[in-house]
Amino acid sequence: MATTGYLGLVDAGDVWSISAPHPPELVAARRLGGQRQSVKDGLLHLLQLDEHHRRTWLDRRQPAPCERTNWWLYLLLVIDQHLGDQSGRRADWAELKLWLLRQGRARAVFSEAVSAENLAYFAAGMRRAGIELAVLPSADDIVRACLDAIPVGLNEAATLDDGRDLGGVDRTQMRHSRQAKNLVSAAQWHLDAVLDPHLAAQLREWIDIKPRLV
Repeated sequence: MATTGYLGLVDAGDVWSISAPHPPELVAARRLGGQRQSVKDGLLHLLQLDEHHRRTWLDRRQPAPCERTNWWLYLLLVIDQHLGDQSGRRADWAELKLWLLRQGRARAVFSEAVSAENLAYFAAGMRRAGIELAVLPSADDIVRACLDAIPVGLNEAATLDDGRDLGGVDRTQMRHSRQAKNLVSAAQWHLDAVLDPHLAAQLREWIDIKPRLV
């Protein structure tokens, strides 16, 4: 089988990495095209609804599976724009985003790892902006969710140790190591507020090896 020059890790025709100057939410916005205004109008309506009617609103508007992730990403992007407006309703928009993040996980739109990471960054951003929500999860809950979502144990994660041949690391190991690195980076924002000393110690162990994760 033909391979590329990347240490023989990637077969010819496979993807090594994808990068772009735009976050996925903006890419999703472009792909939605004419649906964008209806989503914006719908979110303004959703802001006024109670829990039951919000769920009904989502149930009725779920797009086709191939468009589902982009639709949800655009919901979150529009809310982020409202959060940046410094309006008097920032707390309401923040509460709605938190609700949608949880719904996205409950409806399997986002994986456990993506949901934990998104929630960690969202909560950190809200606290930095001075938006205190009673419904925000505690630092302990956020860190625990991030660590629980790491797909490998501390001693199993692939690391870039001195002299290690990356040719012996398969793509699954590399993906798990990078996922661990992303989750630890997200959880790290909440370390100072963690109350459980055992949980804080676990996170510090991951932080110690983070520079060596793939």
